[in-house]
Amino acid sequence: MSIIVRMKGGLGNQLFQWAFARSISSRLKTSYLIDWAPFSPEFKVHKYSLDHFAIKVPLATNTDMFGFVWIGRHYKFFNTFYHLMRFRRVLMPFYYPERTFVFDPVAFSKTGTTYFDGFWQTEKYFKNIADEIRSELTLVEPLSHYSKKIEEEIQSTPNAVSLHVRRADLVHNPVMTAFHGYCSPEFYAAAIKRVVKDMPSPHFFIFSDDYEWVVGHFKSLPYPYTCIKNGANKNYEDLYLMSRCCRHIISNSSFGWWGAWLNPKKDKVVIAPSKWFVTTKNDTKDLLPEGWIKI
Repeated sequence: MSIIVRMKGGLGNQLFQWAFARSISSRLKTSYLIDWAPFSPEFKVHKYSLDHFAIKVPLATNTDMFGFVWIGRHYKFFNTFYHLMRFRRVLMPFYYPERTFVFDPVAFSKTGTTYFDGFWQTEKYFKNIADEIRSELTLVEPLSHYSKKIEEEIQSTPNAVSLHVRRADLVHNPVMTAFHGYCSPEFYAAAIKRVVKDMPSPHFFIFSDDYEWVVGHFKSLPYPYTCIKNGANKNYEDLYLMSRCCRHIISNSSFGWWGAWLNPKKDKVVIAPSKWFVTTKNDTKDLLPEGWIKI
Protein backbone atom coordinates (compact mmCIF):
# COMPACT_ATOMS: atom_id res chain seq x y z
CA MET A 1 0.00 0.00 0.00
CA SER A 2 1.15 3.54 -0.73
CA ILE A 3 -0.40 6.91 -1.32
CA ILE A 4 0.20 9.35 -4.14
CA VAL A 5 -0.60 13.04 -3.67
CA ARG A 6 -1.01 15.34 -6.62
CA MET A 7 0.93 18.57 -6.24
CA LYS A 8 -0.27 21.81 -7.81
CA GLY A 9 -0.22 25.56 -7.31
CA GLY A 10 2.37 27.88 -5.80
CA LEU A 11 4.68 27.35 -2.85
CA GLY A 12 1.95 27.75 -0.22
CA ASN A 13 -0.26 25.17 -1.91
CA GLN A 14 2.68 22.81 -2.34
CA LEU A 15 3.41 23.00 1.38
CA PHE A 16 -0.19 22.14 2.24
CA GLN A 17 -0.11 19.14 -0.08
CA TRP A 18 3.25 17.94 1.23
CA ALA A 19 2.16 18.34 4.87
CA PHE A 20 -1.04 16.42 4.08
CA ALA A 21 0.96 13.61 2.47
CA ARG A 22 3.46 13.59 5.31
CA SER A 23 0.72 13.36 7.93
CA ILE A 24 -1.55 10.86 6.23
CA SER A 25 1.35 8.49 5.55
CA SER A 26 2.31 8.73 9.22
CA ARG A 27 -1.26 7.97 10.34
CA LEU A 28 -1.65 5.05 7.92
CA LYS A 29 1.91 3.84 8.52
CA THR A 30 2.69 3.68 4.83
CA SER A 31 4.88 5.43 2.28
CA TYR A 32 3.86 8.36 0.14
CA LEU A 33 4.82 9.73 -3.26
CA ILE A 34 4.29 13.14 -4.84
CA ASP A 35 3.01 13.41 -8.39
CA TRP A 36 4.79 16.51 -9.65
CA ALA A 37 3.70 16.26 -13.28
CA PRO A 38 2.17 19.77 -13.22
CA PHE A 39 5.69 21.16 -12.86
CA SER A 40 7.08 19.68 -16.06
CA PRO A 41 9.15 22.09 -18.21
CA GLU A 42 6.17 23.08 -20.34
CA PHE A 43 4.19 24.20 -17.28
CA LYS A 44 4.76 27.94 -16.95
CA VAL A 45 2.42 29.10 -14.16
CA HIS A 46 4.26 27.81 -11.08
CA LYS A 47 7.55 26.13 -10.29
CA TYR A 48 8.12 23.15 -8.06
CA SER A 49 9.66 24.79 -4.98
CA LEU A 50 9.97 22.19 -2.22
CA ASP A 51 13.53 21.37 -3.23
CA HIS A 52 14.59 24.56 -1.40
CA PHE A 53 13.76 22.86 1.89
CA ALA A 54 15.70 20.15 3.69
CA ILE A 55 12.85 17.66 3.49
CA LYS A 56 12.72 14.31 1.80
CA VAL A 57 10.01 14.55 -0.82
CA PRO A 58 9.72 11.22 -2.70
CA LEU A 59 8.77 12.20 -6.24
CA ALA A 60 6.80 9.64 -8.22
CA THR A 61 8.51 8.24 -11.30
CA ASN A 62 6.75 7.02 -14.44
CA THR A 63 6.99 3.51 -13.02
CA ASP A 64 5.38 4.60 -9.75
CA MET A 65 2.64 6.32 -11.71
CA PHE A 66 1.77 3.24 -13.73
CA GLY A 67 -2.00 3.06 -13.66
CA PHE A 68 -2.20 6.66 -12.43
CA VAL A 69 -0.34 8.50 -15.16
CA TRP A 70 -3.55 9.17 -17.09
CA ILE A 71 -5.05 10.77 -13.98
CA GLY A 72 -2.00 12.91 -13.40
CA ARG A 73 -1.88 14.23 -16.95
CA HIS A 74 -5.63 14.63 -17.53
CA TYR A 75 -6.84 15.31 -14.02
CA LYS A 76 -9.48 17.92 -14.96
CA PHE A 77 -11.33 15.52 -17.24
CA PHE A 78 -10.92 12.66 -14.80
CA ASN A 79 -12.14 14.71 -11.85
CA THR A 80 -15.25 15.78 -13.77
CA PHE A 81 -15.87 12.21 -14.92
CA TYR A 82 -15.47 10.95 -11.35
CA HIS A 83 -18.05 13.33 -9.93
CA LEU A 84 -20.55 12.43 -12.65
CA MET A 85 -20.29 8.70 -12.00
CA ARG A 86 -23.06 7.26 -9.86
CA PHE A 87 -20.97 4.38 -8.51
CA ARG A 88 -17.62 6.18 -8.48
CA ARG A 89 -16.57 4.95 -5.02
CA VAL A 90 -17.06 1.36 -6.11
CA LEU A 91 -15.61 1.61 -9.61
CA MET A 92 -12.71 3.92 -8.76
CA PRO A 93 -11.82 3.43 -5.08
CA PHE A 94 -8.17 4.26 -5.81
CA TYR A 95 -8.95 7.89 -6.73
CA TYR A 96 -9.84 10.31 -3.92
CA PRO A 97 -10.45 13.93 -4.93
CA GLU A 98 -10.92 16.57 -2.28
CA ARG A 99 -14.63 16.42 -1.58
CA THR A 100 -14.93 19.63 0.41
CA PHE A 101 -12.75 22.57 1.42
CA VAL A 102 -13.24 21.81 5.12
CA PHE A 103 -11.41 19.07 7.00
CA ASP A 104 -12.37 15.62 5.70
CA PRO A 105 -11.58 12.87 8.25
CA VAL A 106 -12.54 10.18 5.71
CA ALA A 107 -9.24 10.82 3.94
CA PHE A 108 -7.45 9.23 6.90
CA SER A 109 -9.46 6.03 6.64
CA LYS A 110 -8.54 5.14 3.05
CA THR A 111 -7.03 1.69 2.57
CA GLY A 112 -5.02 0.41 -0.34
CA THR A 113 -3.05 2.46 -2.83
CA THR A 114 -4.81 5.81 -3.25
CA TYR A 115 -4.32 8.85 -5.47
CA PHE A 116 -5.26 12.04 -3.56
CA ASP A 117 -6.16 15.10 -5.62
CA GLY A 118 -6.85 18.35 -3.79
CA PHE A 119 -5.48 21.36 -1.92
CA TRP A 120 -6.06 20.15 1.68
CA GLN A 121 -5.83 23.65 3.13
CA THR A 122 -6.32 23.20 6.84
CA GLU A 123 -3.96 22.64 9.74
CA LYS A 124 -6.27 19.89 10.95
CA TYR A 125 -4.69 17.46 8.49
CA PHE A 126 -1.26 17.77 10.09
CA LYS A 127 -1.75 19.41 13.50
CA ASN A 128 -0.77 16.13 15.16
CA ILE A 129 2.76 16.47 13.74
CA ALA A 130 2.96 20.29 13.67
CA ASP A 131 6.28 20.44 15.55
CA GLU A 132 7.83 17.94 13.16
CA ILE A 133 6.59 19.86 10.12
CA ARG A 134 8.10 23.10 11.40
CA SER A 135 11.42 21.49 12.32
CA GLU A 136 11.73 19.81 8.94
CA LEU A 137 11.03 22.92 6.87
CA THR A 138 14.53 24.36 7.09
CA LEU A 139 16.25 25.87 4.06
CA VAL A 140 18.85 23.88 2.17
CA GLU A 141 21.01 26.84 1.16
CA PRO A 142 22.18 29.76 3.33
CA LEU A 143 20.20 32.96 2.96
CA SER A 144 21.28 35.39 0.28
CA HIS A 145 23.28 38.41 1.47
CA TYR A 146 20.20 40.61 1.15
CA SER A 147 17.90 38.27 3.10
CA LYS A 148 20.54 37.77 5.77
CA LYS A 149 20.59 41.53 6.36
CA ILE A 150 16.81 41.54 6.65
CA GLU A 151 16.93 38.64 9.11
CA GLU A 152 19.44 40.54 11.25
CA GLU A 153 17.14 43.56 11.19
CA ILE A 154 14.17 41.42 12.25
CA GLN A 155 16.15 39.79 15.05
CA SER A 156 17.23 43.17 16.38
CA THR A 157 13.62 44.41 16.35
CA PRO A 158 11.67 43.24 19.43
CA ASN A 159 8.31 44.05 17.85
CA ALA A 160 8.73 42.94 14.25
CA VAL A 161 5.48 42.56 12.32
CA SER A 162 5.29 40.78 8.97
CA LEU A 163 2.69 42.14 6.57
CA HIS A 164 1.93 40.15 3.44
CA VAL A 165 0.26 41.59 0.35
CA ARG A 166 -0.80 39.38 -2.54
CA ARG A 167 -1.76 41.38 -5.61
CA ALA A 168 0.10 40.74 -8.87
CA ASP A 169 -1.53 37.48 -9.95
CA LEU A 170 -4.97 38.62 -8.76
CA VAL A 171 -5.31 42.24 -9.85
CA HIS A 172 -4.28 41.52 -13.44
CA ASN A 173 -6.27 38.31 -13.88
CA PRO A 174 -10.07 38.85 -14.13
CA VAL A 175 -10.82 35.17 -13.53
CA MET A 176 -8.70 35.07 -10.37
CA THR A 177 -10.12 38.39 -9.19
CA ALA A 178 -13.69 37.14 -9.59
CA PHE A 179 -12.99 33.91 -7.71
CA HIS A 180 -10.31 34.79 -5.18
CA GLY A 181 -10.42 38.55 -4.79
CA TYR A 182 -7.74 40.48 -2.93
CA CYS A 183 -7.51 42.37 0.35
CA SER A 184 -8.56 46.01 0.30
CA PRO A 185 -6.60 48.96 1.72
CA GLU A 186 -9.33 49.15 4.37
CA PHE A 187 -8.50 45.62 5.52
CA TYR A 188 -4.83 46.50 5.95
CA ALA A 189 -5.69 49.71 7.82
CA ALA A 190 -7.93 47.79 10.24
CA ALA A 191 -5.41 44.96 10.61
CA ILE A 192 -2.56 47.37 11.36
CA LYS A 193 -4.69 49.13 13.98
CA ARG A 194 -5.48 45.79 15.60
CA VAL A 195 -2.00 44.28 15.48
CA VAL A 196 -0.27 47.28 17.11
CA LYS A 197 -2.73 47.29 20.00
CA ASP A 198 -0.68 47.11 23.22
CA MET A 199 2.48 46.90 21.12
CA PRO A 200 5.04 49.66 21.61
CA SER A 201 7.33 50.67 18.74
CA PRO A 202 6.28 48.18 16.03
CA HIS A 203 8.38 47.79 12.88
CA PHE A 204 6.63 46.41 9.80
CA PHE A 205 8.35 44.13 7.31
CA ILE A 206 6.23 44.17 4.17
CA PHE A 207 6.32 41.21 1.79
CA SER A 208 4.57 41.23 -1.58
CA ASP A 209 4.57 40.05 -5.18
CA ASP A 210 3.90 43.70 -6.13
CA TYR A 211 6.85 45.63 -4.68
CA GLU A 212 6.12 48.90 -6.48
CA TRP A 213 2.54 48.98 -5.18
CA VAL A 214 3.45 48.45 -1.54
CA VAL A 215 6.21 51.05 -1.72
CA GLY A 216 3.65 53.60 -2.91
CA HIS A 217 0.73 52.50 -0.76
CA PHE A 218 2.47 52.21 2.61
CA LYS A 219 4.58 55.35 2.38
CA SER A 220 2.19 57.07 4.81
CA LEU A 221 2.37 54.26 7.37
CA PRO A 222 2.92 55.98 10.74
CA TYR A 223 5.39 53.33 11.88
CA PRO A 224 8.88 52.30 10.77
CA TYR A 225 8.72 49.79 7.94
CA THR A 226 10.87 47.88 5.47
CA CYS A 227 9.60 46.74 2.06
CA ILE A 228 11.22 43.44 1.12
CA LYS A 229 12.31 43.27 -2.51
CA ASN A 230 13.07 39.59 -2.96
CA GLY A 231 11.59 38.40 -6.24
CA ALA A 232 9.56 35.27 -6.96
CA ASN A 233 12.76 33.24 -7.29
CA LYS A 234 13.50 33.87 -3.61
CA ASN A 235 9.99 33.40 -2.25
CA TYR A 236 11.16 30.60 0.03
CA GLU A 237 13.49 33.09 1.73
CA ASP A 238 10.58 35.47 2.21
CA LEU A 239 8.64 32.65 3.84
CA TYR A 240 11.48 32.09 6.29
CA LEU A 241 11.84 35.81 7.03
CA MET A 242 8.11 36.18 7.70
CA SER A 243 8.25 33.34 10.21
CA ARG A 244 10.94 35.20 12.16
CA CYS A 245 8.57 38.05 13.06
CA CYS A 246 6.50 38.02 16.26
CA ARG A 247 3.21 39.25 14.78
CA HIS A 248 1.67 38.79 11.37
CA ILE A 249 -0.85 40.35 9.02
CA ILE A 250 -1.61 38.01 6.15
CA SER A 251 -3.57 38.35 2.95
CA ASN A 252 -5.98 35.72 1.58
CA SER A 253 -3.03 33.69 0.42
CA SER A 254 -1.71 30.24 1.30
CA PHE A 255 1.80 31.72 1.09
CA GLY A 256 1.02 34.30 3.75
CA TRP A 257 -0.71 31.57 5.79
CA TRP A 258 2.50 29.53 5.90
CA GLY A 259 4.66 32.55 6.70
CA ALA A 260 2.62 33.05 9.87
CA TRP A 261 2.10 29.37 10.69
CA LEU A 262 5.82 28.57 10.57
CA ASN A 263 6.38 30.95 13.47
CA PRO A 264 6.48 28.45 16.39
CA LYS A 265 5.85 31.02 19.15
CA LYS A 266 2.78 30.24 21.24
CA ASP A 267 2.08 33.93 21.93
CA LYS A 268 2.21 35.10 18.30
CA VAL A 269 -0.60 37.25 16.95
CA VAL A 270 -1.95 36.62 13.45
CA ILE A 271 -4.48 38.88 11.73
CA ALA A 272 -6.21 37.41 8.67
CA PRO A 273 -9.09 38.40 6.38
CA SER A 274 -12.42 36.89 7.38
CA LYS A 275 -13.37 36.53 3.72
CA TRP A 276 -10.88 34.33 1.89
CA PHE A 277 -12.71 34.05 -1.44
CA VAL A 278 -15.15 36.22 -3.36
CA THR A 279 -17.12 33.12 -4.22
CA THR A 280 -19.11 31.38 -1.50
CA LYS A 281 -18.43 27.97 -3.04
CA ASN A 282 -15.77 27.03 -0.50
CA ASP A 283 -16.51 26.80 3.22
CA THR A 284 -13.37 28.23 4.88
CA LYS A 285 -14.27 27.52 8.51
CA ASP A 286 -11.27 25.19 8.93
CA LEU A 287 -8.77 27.28 6.98
CA LEU A 288 -7.47 29.51 9.77
CA PRO A 289 -6.03 27.89 12.91
CA GLU A 290 -7.70 28.45 16.24
CA GLY A 291 -6.62 31.73 17.82
CA TRP A 292 -5.97 33.63 14.60
CA ILE A 293 -7.90 36.89 14.49
CA LYS A 294 -10.27 37.51 11.59
CA ILE A 295 -11.08 40.98 10.25
